[in-house]
Amino acid sequence: MPENVKLRPEEEERLRALLERCDALGNAHDAVLLEDVPNAEVKAKTLATLQEMKGEAEESFSSYKREVGIPDPSA
Repeated sequence: MPENVKLRPEEEERLRALLERCDALGNAHDAVLLEDVPNAEVKAKTLATLQEMKGEAEESFSSYKREVGIPDPSA
């Protein structure tokens, strides 16, 4: 996080929670991907759902970062 950005404790807590959600969904996706699931269709749907949820979580994280004034390093 840039040193010139000062977050209130509740902002930092929310930012951490959003990041942890992204990480958890990524980990869940990877776990299912590596798991031997007998029904390939169920596995594919589960992976697609987790990927969609992870994308939404990443957007929420990025949006909140902008909201609290943290610049995007890739911009």
